[in-house]
Amino acid sequence: PPRAHALRAAVSMLAADKLLLQSEVKNRSIVLREKELKLFNVNFSAVGTQAAIMAGFTLTSFVEIDLPPNREWAKCILHFCITTSICVNFLCVAMVTFVTVWGSGKALRGLDGSMDYAVDAMNDERTFIFICFGMGVLATLGCLLASSWVLMETEVAIIATLMIGSTMYLVCSEARRIRSEFYLAPEETVNFTELSSVYPPIGYSNENSRCTLVRMPSISSQASSQAMPQQSLMFKGASPAKGMRDD
Repeated sequence: PPRAHALRAAVSMLAADKLLLQSEVKNRSIVLREKELKLFNVNFSAVGTQAAIMAGFTLTSFVEIDLPPNREWAKCILHFCITTSICVNFLCVAMVTFVTVWGSGKALRGLDGSMDYAVDAMNDERTFIFICFGMGVLATLGCLLASSWVLMETEVAIIATLMIGSTMYLVCSEARRIRSEFYLAPEETVNFTELSSVYPPIGYSNENSRCTLVRMPSISSQASSQAMPQQSLMFKGASPAKGMRDD
């Protein structure tokens, strides 16, 4: 009958509007997460560049410096600080490279929901990267402190030690002050948990010593699977020929 035909058309239009709305919400959430991804890439690139500069400066000074035969304790401290500075700064550069390259690749080329997963994973890596960067800064200043006792006279080395120690204290105190000033508590940050329902749950499970991808059906597929039994119930019991005669 005409009423049944109109009802079927209305149901189809509502299902299409629902899928369109879900698609628009997903696209807008991807745009927001992409802004956060770009922010992480810019921050990590800045940290990695400064760490690479400090590592290159420390390595160059270690190769070019001529150590006197005396002051063995100062040379031991210098060698320890140089080794620490190079290792920590190179670790920071390596971690920044891994996170930005692999994280951005997964976010842009991964499965549906990879953008949300990659951005959250990059956010979790920030603490370790910033700790490595801070240790690299202090180790580089330690190299300068030890080299002052190796190359300078005692009186000049004492003055240099006071200046370098003051710089270390200012770096640590200002870092704590600025972090406390701009620190965001978990309840103050903008999160996208309310939009997580538009993505399929994505993660990794380690079964049988092999990393496998865990992915649940998407909302659109669930909606279509729920809509199909309803449509089949509407057409159940009516043959195509009878439906054509009724029309």
